[in-house]
Amino acid sequence: MTMRRDRTPRPAAQPGRHRDDGHGLWRYADRVAVRCHRCDTPGWVTGSSSSRRFRCLGCSEALDGGSGCGCGRCASGDWVGPVRYSGYRPCGYCGHKWVSIEVRRARATMPLRTLAADCSQCGRSSEVDVTLSRWRGNDAIDRDFGLPLRLVEKTAAGLVWAYNAEHLQALHDYATATLRHGSGRNGSMFSRLPQWMKLARNRVLLQRAVERLQRRLLGER
Repeated sequence: MTMRRDRTPRPAAQPGRHRDDGHGLWRYADRVAVRCHRCDTPGWVTGSSSSRRFRCLGCSEALDGGSGCGCGRCASGDWVGPVRYSGYRPCGYCGHKWVSIEVRRARATMPLRTLAADCSQCGRSSEVDVTLSRWRGNDAIDRDFGLPLRLVEKTAAGLVWAYNAEHLQALHDYATATLRHGSGRNGSMFSRLPQWMKLARNRVLLQRAVERLQRRLLGER
């Protein structure tokens, strides 16, 4: 999957008003603040869309590639985040189609080739060949390697996370606006925000969470 970045400057925000320019989350993905999955040292995922990298200054862990293709080979290599094993086959006893299975793991520490699945028709168990793929879900992880994001804040309504200072500022502009204009594009970052962030009653909650993350980022620099 190719990362699309639009370098067009964001229009200056008008006081009390926010206008969605239609751009997606990848606009902010040039530099992603993360923590090492081994030693928890703060670091950055950087690089171009075709050559991403992470270097830990604490334990010297090195991750390269991060093409985002989602194949099993990448997931078991530089991908260190959650994975999914899935597969299907006809039942080995009654021939019913299909016996299927899907299992998620926090990390692909021991890659599996097969998993047992019960037939919904006869109830007997068959071994199913499974493939390995990345599982991103809604976790606060970076999209290239599955590293935990550094800028994460829990609130009473939900989780707030961001990639970097520019991403935080965009969320702050959104949170403080009393009038919001949509772009009409379902793929824009703001259209994909959790519903609780869009509610007027949560404006202050979101604003304060973002400001805490901004202060944290400044303190870690």
